[in-house]
Amino acid sequence: MNMAEKIRDAVDCRHCQSPMEIIKTKKYPGRWPLVVMVLGVFCSLFFFGALIGIPMLLLGIYMATAKEVISLCPNCGHYFKVWVKEEVSE
Repeated sequence: MNMAEKIRDAVDCRHCQSPMEIIKTKKYPGRWPLVVMVLGVFCSLFFFGALIGIPMLLLGIYMATAKEVISLCPNCGHYFKVWVKEEVSE
């Protein structure tokens, strides 16, 4: 990617007009992924609870590893979600 493409891809903040940075953050912050995984393990200990516990465990693992791409202004903190087409490396 040359410099002209980088300049064209940059987005300016609508609040302070400074260039925004594209970063990856956790999609589910906090302790919710851990809580869902622990509840999934606890439910899986019982015979019929495995029907609920295993999906909860899988959901907790997904929540712990999920990331989202946002465009963040380093000056004022304004951000929005960015939909990025995933590139396939050959």
